[in-house]
Amino acid sequence: MIKHFFLISKKPELSAEEFRAYYEAHHVPLINHLLPMFAHYERHYIDRSQSRIDAAQADPDFDVITEIHFATPADYDDFLQTASDPDVLAKIRTDEANFLISDATRSLRIDSCI
Repeated sequence: MIKHFFLISKKPELSAEEFRAYYEAHHVPLINHLLPMFAHYERHYIDRSQSRIDAAQADPDFDVITEIHFATPADYDDFLQTASDPDVLAKIRTDEANFLISDATRSLRIDSCI
């Protein structure tokens, strides 16, 4: 299974709650509409209120880890092609401007084996 992770940072003027509310209510439906080829779409929000195992460790410089799974390599290729379409990308970037820092987003392909 192919997975793609995104490390995403919220706009500094938003609270964690505002960021999460916007992401879930607006961005998730947009992505589901524009990029429906994934098998699973999950968000893992950083809980900054909890102690870390290593108290000396620095806070992460992102606020959510978004995880998208693809059932087949063809689905993943379709995702990459569709996401790079200028019209689709413009819609995504326009929405991102409302709640996250697009330039700070990091993206990682993960190949899982169980």
